[in-house]
Amino acid sequence: MCIDDQMLSTYMDGELKEPYVSQVSEHLEHCVACRQRLEELKKLSLRIRETKFPDELLVRNKDRIYDLLDSKFFDGGKKSSFFRRRIEFGMPTLITAAAAVIFIFVGGFMFFGSNQGQTAEILPSFQVNADPQNVQFVSTRQASLDDYTLEEILQYLDRKGYQVDISIKGLSAIEEE
Repeated sequence: MCIDDQMLSTYMDGELKEPYVSQVSEHLEHCVACRQRLEELKKLSLRIRETKFPDELLVRNKDRIYDLLDSKFFDGGKKSSFFRRRIEFGMPTLITAAAAVIFIFVGGFMFFGSNQGQTAEILPSFQVNADPQNVQFVSTRQASLDDYTLEEILQYLDRKGYQVDISIKGLSAIEEE
């Protein structure tokens, strides 16, 4: 299969990347038709570079050149209304626009202020029920027995199934008055 003109042109301009350069070079060694086409493209490129149009010719034919370019490359010269045009935005533009909308929205609340009733109607709210069943303390340091009370240690051992007897020596009983 022979190489198309676009790839030959890219090869000729030195813009083709590996491994395609090697493949095209190898193909050109064996294919006479592609070598001839490459030579024709080189001659055409040279003719284009050597051709000079005088400024007066370009100025004189400027409108015809614009009309030709418009009809060939820009919707055939048809005028379309603003609402029927295709509008394209890149991802950075969309992200910037979204950030600007959020900034303006939050800034409006901060600048103009609001009362609690209006804010409750617009912004969602939630309530956190914090009790010992759904809150757990997490510490970055290692826990030791000194961090727990005797009652917490006994409760832990009881949950694990241990039976513990504690006797306290050296204390005198508190006398009731």
